[in-house]
Amino acid sequence: MKKVLLTLAAFISLASADELVNLKIEGMMCPACAKTVKESLGGVKGVSEASIYLKEGRAEVKAATGTKPAAMCDAVKKAGYGCAVSK
Repeated sequence: MKKVLLTLAAFISLASADELVNLKIEGMMCPACAKTVKESLGGVKGVSEASIYLKEGRAEVKAATGTKPAAMCDAVKKAGYGCAVSK
């Protein structure tokens, strides 16, 4: 039982090691654009999840602590869209 609790505690610590990064995305016009942005963010090492809000022109990215927001924006820009880190 002690081993299970320690494993569970370690898992919770790892899960909480993520941080949320908000990005302003420019140039998304349709669902296909949003999908492209999501896929580009998903290819960044450390990113575990990306939620794209087409109408609002933004993305919320869940990433491991230490993942650089600049790397996320670089991936979005490489896909052909504007990107800036929001507060």
